[in-house]
Amino acid sequence: MKIRNAKNYLDLYNIEEYLFKVIGPRIRERGFIEFNDFYQICMWKSARQKQNYLKNKNIVKNISRKVFAEKEEPLKMKQLLKLKGVGIPTASAILTIVFPDRYAVIDVRCIQMLNKLGVRIKETITMNRWLEYLNIMRGLARENNFTPRQIDQILFSMHREMLEKNNFQNLYSKS
Repeated sequence: MKIRNAKNYLDLYNIEEYLFKVIGPRIRERGFIEFNDFYQICMWKSARQKQNYLKNKNIVKNISRKVFAEKEEPLKMKQLLKLKGVGIPTASAILTIVFPDRYAVIDVRCIQMLNKLGVRIKETITMNRWLEYLNIMRGLARENNFTPRQIDQILFSMHREMLEKNNFQNLYSKS
């Protein structure tokens, strides 16, 4: 029996690798995001907004062109936030997949690890907090000879290790 599209399914098995090695470069080359690529990125970051993501079919290309032409970080983010279902964490994921050497995905787990490491940053994610986080991540990337994306992966892994050592205690509950 011949499996149809087997290579495509194999490529999609590790969705994160596919996003960074296939979709990110494809978007950079094109200069804008096609809806299918947008949808895959958003679903990787957070599936909760699926129905809202679907409402962006007719606008994602134009908005993403504006984002990639924009020089100012807050204006890039404001453009992405015009997309239905896209909050700052998902917008940061979009920027990171397209430009992993300049961006990092903002995530409360990474913020928690930064705080554990002595870098004081509040967990509430706002535009100013994202800009602060981005500066911290870029600084850590330079200091440690990594990309901002690699720093967010490092912090995420450190967080997972911390949870394992605490028998997966839920760090999000206040009790």
